[in-house]
Amino acid sequence: MTLALSLILSWLFVGLWTGLMKGLGLGKKVRKDGPKTHLAKEGTPSMGGVAFLLAGALAYLLAKDGLAFLWLLGLGFGLLGLLDDLGGLKGRPLRAREKLALQSLMALVFALYAVQKVAYTPYPLLDVLLIALAVVGAANAFNFTDGVDGLLASVGALILLPFHALPLAQALVGSLLGFLWHNAPRAKVFMGDVGSQALGAMVAGLYVMEKALWLLPLAALVPVLEVVSVVLQVAYFRRTGRRLFRMTPLHHHFELLGWEESKVVFRFAVVTALAVALAFGGRG
Repeated sequence: MTLALSLILSWLFVGLWTGLMKGLGLGKKVRKDGPKTHLAKEGTPSMGGVAFLLAGALAYLLAKDGLAFLWLLGLGFGLLGLLDDLGGLKGRPLRAREKLALQSLMALVFALYAVQKVAYTPYPLLDVLLIALAVVGAANAFNFTDGVDGLLASVGALILLPFHALPLAQALVGSLLGFLWHNAPRAKVFMGDVGSQALGAMVAGLYVMEKALWLLPLAALVPVLEVVSVVLQVAYFRRTGRRLFRMTPLHHHFELLGWEESKVVFRFAVVTALAVALAFGGRG
């Protein structure tokens, strides 16, 4: 029930949001140094995360599961992403260190709460640092993954599937499916940082609270590879003056190898499905 309601509300809200953004003339600015096929996306409505997160939250209200506080975590990261999105429209996005500082603060607050409920090591302080790192890492990894039509929504829904019995996961999966209707190639709307950062933080928070944090790096293999590709690219370029990949995040590398966007999404989704199956296959 929660998943179906969330899907319907998301489909409706995202459609309305897309029309509103078009009416206001607010569209995404595309990187000029990116794949040439992306230049046609200039002006596509963005910040669709506002709509699908609202849909998920409303559907969740009808079937709580004791994880409602994760919506506060999502709200914090979503607002930060919204500020970055709005700044990007004006050509003044948040600086990386500003974003990281605010992300770390919110993640630490969540971690201090979480260690009262779950433990991963014998040392609470180490748990706090571990959980905060996971939340910040996931928020940024999901953000890097959001660069091809339908990619993050597809991957994100698969990563959430092991917790399909929980209303929170149902609300998020439903909202992502409703968003995918509009985001499937060629996308009519992008989720923006407001959606990707909130989604990453909430997914990490859910894995933390369900005592599955150690499984997250494998289940979220695609986002992990996306952020690792960026780190390796920067480090390699600073050391050698050359690029390790044609372009990062990783999905752009495959696009420049000649893969169509739909092929990138399909294959990355297949990899994610396999990774999630391996991560949870032996779980009791």
